[in-house]
Parts: sequence; C-alpha cells; structure tokens
Amino acid sequence: MLSRQLYLPRNSIARVVAAVALLTLTAVTTFAVPAAGVPAQSGATLASTIFTFDGKDFTRARTTLVTEAGTSAANTKLDHATAAYKALVQKHAWTGDVTVFGKRYDASYAPIVDGSGKLTGALFVAVPK
Repeated sequence: MLSRQLYLPRNSIARVVAAVALLTLTAVTTFAVPAAGVPAQSGATLASTIFTFDGKDFTRARTTLVTEAGTSAANTKLDHATAAYKALVQKHAWTGDVTVFGKRYDASYAPIVDGSGKLTGALFVAVPK
C-alpha cells in the first residue's frame, strides 16, 4: 500500500494533469515492469479517473471507465465498502486488485488535498488484467 498524499490546489488543472502523470508513472512502474523471466504485456491501456469528494462520496468527475452498459462512468460513485474508499477517506493512497464495472484491474488510488489539508478528491490509475 502506498502512503502518499497529493497536495493539489482545487482549481489548478495543470497540477491535476501533473499528478495524473505521476500516478500513471507509478502504476506503469508498479504493474507493467515484468519480473525476471516473466514476459511483458503489450498493448495494455491505462484507465484513469479524477474523483471529487463532497465529505461523503467520491464521484467520478472525469473518467475513461465505462459501465457494463457501455456508457461513460462519469458521475458514478466509488463504493463505500471498498478498501480504496476506506483508505482515501483517511487521506491514504491505496494500491491493489480491483473489479470496476465488471473489469479487473491492478489499480492505484491517491487522495487529493487542498492547501489546508482538506480532502477534495482522488485520482485513480489502473492497468487492465
């Protein structure tokens, strides 16, 4: 499990893009670098989401995910029962296996906090299994 927090002013798009790039790099180096003797996967695409947080729910504001029905997963909420939700509300990052909208991923979630330390959202980057 990662223990990073991302400090990002709420209205700074450039910082969010930089944070997504950092989290993407973390996901790629964590999940895409093969161990000795294990062939590398090719053609894997990353899934990503920027969540907003209202004090109770993490809502997918921007996402590459689609639902089982094939529609955008924007405006859907992160399930409170997940390990990722439980870590994020404590301002901790979480990395592990997840199933989102019926698809399995190796995923990383990181909280976004403002200058005062208030939790304002989260980032999600994942590699399909």
